[in-house]
Amino acid sequence: MASGPASELIMFIVAVLVAGSVAGALAYVTNDIAHGINERGAMLADRLRTDFAIINDPNHIPVNTSTTPYTYTFYIKNVGKEIIPFTSDAVQVFIDGNLIPASQLSFEDTSGNPITSLQPYQVGVIKVQYSLTSGQTYTITVVLENGVKRSLVFTAP
Repeated sequence: MASGPASELIMFIVAVLVAGSVAGALAYVTNDIAHGINERGAMLADRLRTDFAIINDPNHIPVNTSTTPYTYTFYIKNVGKEIIPFTSDAVQVFIDGNLIPASQLSFEDTSGNPITSLQPYQVGVIKVQYSLTSGQTYTITVVLENGVKRSLVFTAP
């Protein structure tokens, strides 16, 4: 009869250990989910504060024909509230899905001076050296380092 209370005590201890393990695992998973939600929320807030527009007239893209390949000029306006890094390391440019190499890009202000960032509401210039066929329709896509992207369908002059 002495074994009855001992086995009940062992079963109680095992139940407490199992319940504690389950509670610990649930606390860890809940904390991990909450941390992930906080990170995702901060990233989404950053994307919402960062915005830009390609402000070219799609039918009249400025082009410098004295270079080979020709140099096309695209105007980018920071319409968000955050400073946008404006370098080939932070901005990728695609024309019809083809990534333009950094060596074929230059980032300038509207006066032609090299710049590394765009202040809110500032206009910057991306000059792209690329071979396009005159009269053809192309799509340029500009992607920032945080994934915000904008596209413009234009006709090559």
